[in-house]
Amino acid sequence: MKIIFWLFVALAFVYAFYSGAIAAYQYMQVKDIVEETVQERWRLDKFERSGRVRDDILKKTPAVGVTLDERDVRVIEENRILRVLIRWSYRFLVFRGDALISIPISYDKAFEVPPGR
Repeated sequence: MKIIFWLFVALAFVYAFYSGAIAAYQYMQVKDIVEETVQERWRLDKFERSGRVRDDILKKTPAVGVTLDERDVRVIEENRILRVLIRWSYRFLVFRGDALISIPISYDKAFEVPPGR
């Protein structure tokens, strides 16, 4: 009986490590998507830029396994600073389609808009 208990404990640690690695991978992928999208959209007019950046992020993230809703992504531009705030969660433990335990993840970065844009 002791062996079975310790086997379950070991499996729980392996699953926790795996889930943490997947959450970190998702964070890195979203970070890359945001930086790539912001670089692509620098040339747009100030009034179009934030909306287009948000729309592009929403289109690109499902390809890396992150499903985002419009309320999960905020892009704000003021005083030559473009701020991107994204919040989502990795579903750690799922039972019958419902997430029992989730790992909350957020990405928040401010980009300085180059002069003349």
